[in-house]
Amino acid sequence: MNGQRITLAPGDLLRIERPRGLEVHCERGHLWITEEAQPDDVWLAAGQRVRLVGDGLAVLEAKGEAQLRIAGRVP
Repeated sequence: MNGQRITLAPGDLLRIERPRGLEVHCERGHLWITEEAQPDDVWLAAGQRVRLVGDGLAVLEAKGEAQLRIAGRVP
């Protein structure tokens, strides 16, 4: 998977405006993802991925140290 690799410390937040179409792949650790105007939050563990669908704000939070890769439009 191509894209931008990001490492987050425990509790770090990553805010992404207009994330529609971005794919988030959790490479290590656990991530909590919430998107504005979306009914459900997402939890990712290492090896899991999700495609974001919102047009507002997405917030990703590391639960413990986490490494992720974002593919698509770079935030």
